[in-house]
Amino acid sequence: MASLQARRVRGHTYWHIVESRRVNGKPRPVPIAYLGKADDLLARLQGTDAFELRSKSHGAVAATWALAKELDLAGTIDRHLAAFGRRIRPGRSSGIRRPVKNDGLTVGQSLTLAAIGRACHATSKRGFAEWIATTTLGDLAEVPDVGRLTSQHFWDQMEQVPVESIAAMEQELVSRVLERLALAVDTLLFDATNFFTFIASTNARATLPARGHNKQKRDDLRQVSIALLCSREGGVPLWHHTYGGQIADSKCFAEVLPLIRQRLVDLGRDIQSLTIVYDKGNVSRANQQKVDLSKLHYVTAVTTASQPELVKEANQKLEPVILGNVETVKAFRTTRKIWGAERTAVVLVSERLREGQMRGVLQHVASAKQWLSSLQDTLARGKQKRDRARIQHDIEKRLQGRQRLNSVLRVDLSGEDPNLKLTYEFNQEAFDALAAESFGRIVLISDRSDWSTAEIINAYHGQSGIEAVFAHLKDPIHLALRPQFHWTDQKLHVHVFVCLLGYLLSRVLFLRARQAQSPYASMEKLLDVLTEVRLVTVARRSPTGKGRLSISTRLEKTDPTLAALLPALGVQS
Repeated sequence: MASLQARRVRGHTYWHIVESRRVNGKPRPVPIAYLGKADDLLARLQGTDAFELRSKSHGAVAATWALAKELDLAGTIDRHLAAFGRRIRPGRSSGIRRPVKNDGLTVGQSLTLAAIGRACHATSKRGFAEWIATTTLGDLAEVPDVGRLTSQHFWDQMEQVPVESIAAMEQELVSRVLERLALAVDTLLFDATNFFTFIASTNARATLPARGHNKQKRDDLRQVSIALLCSREGGVPLWHHTYGGQIADSKCFAEVLPLIRQRLVDLGRDIQSLTIVYDKGNVSRANQQKVDLSKLHYVTAVTTASQPELVKEANQKLEPVILGNVETVKAFRTTRKIWGAERTAVVLVSERLREGQMRGVLQHVASAKQWLSSLQDTLARGKQKRDRARIQHDIEKRLQGRQRLNSVLRVDLSGEDPNLKLTYEFNQEAFDALAAESFGRIVLISDRSDWSTAEIINAYHGQSGIEAVFAHLKDPIHLALRPQFHWTDQKLHVHVFVCLLGYLLSRVLFLRARQAQSPYASMEKLLDVLTEVRLVTVARRSPTGKGRLSISTRLEKTDPTLAALLPALGVQS
């Protein structure tokens, strides 16, 4: 039900007609008509200023559309497709070959709209037409009938994109972004993750989706994996790779390292001045040797289990290291020959990791105690039908592979069949020793001997930046990469590319907003407040109802802080 709402702006009262709608699952009054001041409203009620109006969401789509045009997103895609011989025909008189349009749009224009959709409102291709009709994006893109932007339209357009063309498109667009942003691209972050899908196991047309260790605990579903390289400053994606869900991170890293190096060369970067940061999931002796040969500087971590003597030495020599104005950690630095090369090694203590590991062990202890208590009761009542060897095997299996259970739980199975007795106790002394000497330890290695200990640690902590990128891509409202409603490898590659284009637009938009002193702390918050900026189209008639309509557009009154930010983001009425 519609209602009247007054808003006070700079000492004046403005009236709106609002409807209660759900935004992100929460009820919120959404303006559907701007009525102006009380005098304006009175004039209209008296019939002296008859009008019709329409209000659509404008801010987010206008900002991303302006940026997409500035980066020539559609033109870049179409030029690369033309080079691959896709969707081209002779020009009219100039002989220039250009992409054939589908429903009035080139492939590049369609993918640009899809990328903007992923950024502003991550909906399925089937729901795209319904969403775009509530925004001004169709008007901005000069699409007269947005109802034709169906799932079939996007599938037909995506079909024209060869997988081999994606890298060149991405490289050109990233290069253009870096030209416009004053970012330091000297420290690079690499990581990989996976996204579960609902692609049926019986679908043999797609080989990328496969079962593997899913990081969202959905091992029952096929997944697609994505490796990503981004700048530490700004979190701008520089390169991506879509690969099979069954491939381990370390194997992928070995395969893509030459591709990463080539992308950096193509971007005009001096390889020997760059430092790549990656976590221990990508590390092995063979992989590290490949990094050494690549001439890239590096900061990474290795497992504490692989360096027990180093950790033992560090425990006796830990010293405070100041990472910033608010954080100090304990660390030990040395030079050590690791995997055939002299490397700078840093052992640091993370209190957050230490506390997490302690909680994890105690949770496993509680679970194991519950299981042992049940087994103890069964044995005491003589109800156990298994023999001693089988029970002993089950106990060892239960304790193995879980966080330090063998170290902190003492379990004794005594007696002979069928008179068996089970006892167990928690070894507090062993737990305290682990907490003091093992938990929270992180072992870093680097060839950056010219960096301070704090710089090496801060570089590794930068991994949180790329983890944040993946968190954005798993946001169900904005930029959601999942679910992937595509059943062939080619379309999965294009889908991931489009989602990352949406992220690239959102990220650049956020960085520009931050340069303009934006008060919004995240991309999602910025996109949310921009989505609330609506454009009103007003058609006025004369009191007699004769003559042509006078049509004008204007932005609804909005928060002064946001209104001051809009010009910097390319949002105009």
